[in-house]
Amino acid sequence: MLIITVQVNAPAGQAVGIKEDLAMYLERFGDIRVVSVTEEQPRYRQMGLYDARQPQRGKKK
Repeated sequence: MLIITVQVNAPAGQAVGIKEDLAMYLERFGDIRVVSVTEEQPRYRQMGLYDARQPQRGKKK
């Protein structure tokens, strides 16, 4: 038995199509069973902005 783990950088919502394409290709080499498919959403960072004219909170002069 051969277990293959693949990471694909593809647009969101493409997991089912990619899984099917890989499964059809690998069927040439023997029986195949897809064990799991997970889709991770990108993590975005948010920058905090402040008004330079107002004193920042938490700083003491």
